[in-house]
Amino acid sequence: MRSTFVLAGAALAAVLTVVAVVGALQEWWWLVVGAAMLLLSAVLIVAMDADRRVRGLRPYIRAEVARGAAVPTSAATPPTVSDADITGAVRVLQAQYTGRLDRMQTSVDEALAQLRSQGESAREPRDDQE
Repeated sequence: MRSTFVLAGAALAAVLTVVAVVGALQEWWWLVVGAAMLLLSAVLIVAMDADRRVRGLRPYIRAEVARGAAVPTSAATPPTVSDADITGAVRVLQAQYTGRLDRMQTSVDEALAQLRSQGESAREPRDDQE
């Protein structure tokens, strides 16, 4: 239903726009003004309906938040975390970071060697490079 309502509104807007354009071409200014006023009135009605819906939704959201806050928190106690868990997580992150740094260093060294080999064969060194 909602999609047909949106399609009907879009069709109405298109028809009113075409009527306004035709009225402007024929220099029937009363028709242009009438079509524009109907189109703007429809936009105003849609905006007022959206505002009404938002205002109606606020109390519902407040009630849902209050109802969710009323749930006792003792039922949802988080599991305890031991020092071994934290140490293990830190070691895993450290190993991943170190591995990434090693791969980055290797790729930088390879790129630098490639640039040096291309640079020596392609051009003469400048005076400030030795």
